[in-house]
Amino acid sequence: MVNLIRITEPTDIRLQKLIPLYEEAFPKEERRNIDQLKRLISKKTEMHFNAIETVGVLAGLFIYWDMRDFYYLEHLAVFPPMRNLKIGQQVLDYIAEHLTGMRLLEVEPTMDEMTTRRVNYYRRNGYEILDKTYMQPSYDENMEVGNLWIMGNQKSDRLQEFIERIKQVAYRENR
Repeated sequence: MVNLIRITEPTDIRLQKLIPLYEEAFPKEERRNIDQLKRLISKKTEMHFNAIETVGVLAGLFIYWDMRDFYYLEHLAVFPPMRNLKIGQQVLDYIAEHLTGMRLLEVEPTMDEMTTRRVNYYRRNGYEILDKTYMQPSYDENMEVGNLWIMGNQKSDRLQEFIERIKQVAYRENR
């Protein structure tokens, strides 16, 4: 069973252990710089930076944003020795139970075996591709944006409004 522990202080010892995982798991263009991340952890109440623990062991991280009308699932990563223990699956099960309503996430388009497996993983967990034209804003103004797909657990007539809110709140306001 996993436990999500919200980190609200940049001095939290768990955060210091999770930063290398964050940097390893996500390419530079798909993550924030660490100073920006620490600032958001302490100042942005919409952002939930969670340590994932299982049987008292730090297993990974899960970041999501509470956007009032929906949730934006930003990052999920598990330490390499903890992979293949269904920890990511347990996190998705947990959020399906506790984050009720619409949940959106970005995923790389299927281009190879790994990206195809990732999309299929989310499909098996109740998510479907909702938009293939999404352009991810840069976390840093000096970096280029990339084409990603938006997946969600349900359809909405307000999808484009929600995507604009992600771009504004999670990206532009926090550079």
